[in-house]
Amino acid sequence: MPRLLFIAGLLLVLGAGTALLAGCDSGITGTALDNRAPETALSVRDSSLVDNLAGADRLTSTVFVSWTGTDPDGFVAAFELRFWPDAAPAPGPEEGWTRTTRTDSLVLLPIPRGERVANVVFEVRAVDNEDARDPTPARTVFPIENAPPTIRLSSFELPPDTTFSVVSFAWTADDPEGRENLSRVEVSLNDSTRFTALPPDVEFITLVGDLDGAGETTTAEVFFGETFRRTGLRLDGLRLGDDNTFYLRAVDQTDTTSTLQRYTWHAKRPDGGVLFVNDFRKSSFPVVQSFHFELLRAFLPPDTPVDTWDLSRPFVTGQGGNAPRSDALPAVADPTLRQTLALFRHIYWLSSNSTNSIVQNNLPFAANVLDLFFENGGTLMVASPVTLPGDPAESLSNPAVLLLPISDLITFPDSLRPTLRMPSGTPVEPLEAVPGTGQTLPPLESQQFVIGTLPYAAATANTVPLYRAGFLSVSRAGGQTAPWQGPEVVASMSADGRIGLFSLPLVNETTGAPVFTGPGGDPDAAREAVHRMLRGLGFPGR
Repeated sequence: MPRLLFIAGLLLVLGAGTALLAGCDSGITGTALDNRAPETALSVRDSSLVDNLAGADRLTSTVFVSWTGTDPDGFVAAFELRFWPDAAPAPGPEEGWTRTTRTDSLVLLPIPRGERVANVVFEVRAVDNEDARDPTPARTVFPIENAPPTIRLSSFELPPDTTFSVVSFAWTADDPEGRENLSRVEVSLNDSTRFTALPPDVEFITLVGDLDGAGETTTAEVFFGETFRRTGLRLDGLRLGDDNTFYLRAVDQTDTTSTLQRYTWHAKRPDGGVLFVNDFRKSSFPVVQSFHFELLRAFLPPDTPVDTWDLSRPFVTGQGGNAPRSDALPAVADPTLRQTLALFRHIYWLSSNSTNSIVQNNLPFAANVLDLFFENGGTLMVASPVTLPGDPAESLSNPAVLLLPISDLITFPDSLRPTLRMPSGTPVEPLEAVPGTGQTLPPLESQQFVIGTLPYAAATANTVPLYRAGFLSVSRAGGQTAPWQGPEVVASMSADGRIGLFSLPLVNETTGAPVFTGPGGDPDAAREAVHRMLRGLGFPGR
């Protein structure tokens, strides 16, 4: 009972107090304290490091700085920092600040343009939750020196180990003080003591060797960018028929240079107007290459020089192939490959496949940049089987298919994709005359089964069908055989006489025996067929 009386009494007191407070005319009185500014501290305690660090001990222009802040009556919400060379006028109290919530940063300190060293003032101040700022920012002075620029050759655009007289280089240059601190890029050929200056924003050049001189050492004209912009600059010392070293370095506004970059490759002098491309990407390439090269040589006048370009490696295995395009090709089609192909007037392109893959075959890469070659009057002979891509829609965008005198690749009536083969003894019949000659091709007859190529359509006004052959269609489901009812063209030429396609294999890849002969067994009939096409294409003949 006494406990209950005590609680009741307490309630009475509280009630009276509450009534008393409610009856007052004013609340608690007094003067509120002003917000107190925060404090800031740098991890670097010295107000100036200039006396501690000098000469070789100077810092690089990029320094790591950390700081802290405290607030006696709230909390630190952010920091503001700024820096400037102490040789420059100090900014006003509220000028040049950058806000951050970080407590550390990798800071690039400024060096005046053209100077190698500088003493840079660094200040940081805390900002509290009521936006009050430390009136005495933490401060130090960093003694720094210019850091050298950097430059590196682009590994994805390096030239192959052997080129003709056209070669391209790409690189990336930078400077710790910012790209605006770069003064120039310097390049040289075979001489690391004499350099030619290029603008600092240039990152891609093409060198084109001068072929008019009789010597093996010549000059190379310099072109900027992938747009092949003429500059009027020349580099001395390009060695044709020999190894060359390209030297490259970046130079900043203080004439500080980057480390010297270099790349060595072999440059061939193009000897004449005829190029033989070995793009037969199988391990059996020596047999096939030798046959076609001798076939070409037998057509040309004896004193005609022939340049060769080996694109056979890496080898492709299987019908679909599993290798990328040849690493002997330039990494950049335009302008490097375009300008290289334009060095020649006639190209004989031997390939193990051109139409079944855009990525894995070499001719599609070149087909897009043959325009300059043709503008200069060039003609192209392609000896390649015709096969289908895994995805039929790919043929619609394959540059090689669009280039060659093919109006359409064949399609099959069902998804089983039967095998087409040409039995031994199958006649190959001439169709229209070869443009520019008035002659049709000689009739041929197969001497073995042919299964590595397909017929195609050549039914437009721009294509001239030259050969047809009968194929048998073998069902994959039941092995049923029936005559193929689709297009039957196996050789053709563009109506303007610029491009020829011969899709039949002429020689056994293993034995070297002829796959086709004349009806009476004439072993030279197939060679004569190709020779007539070369004559129609304007190749120089005997």
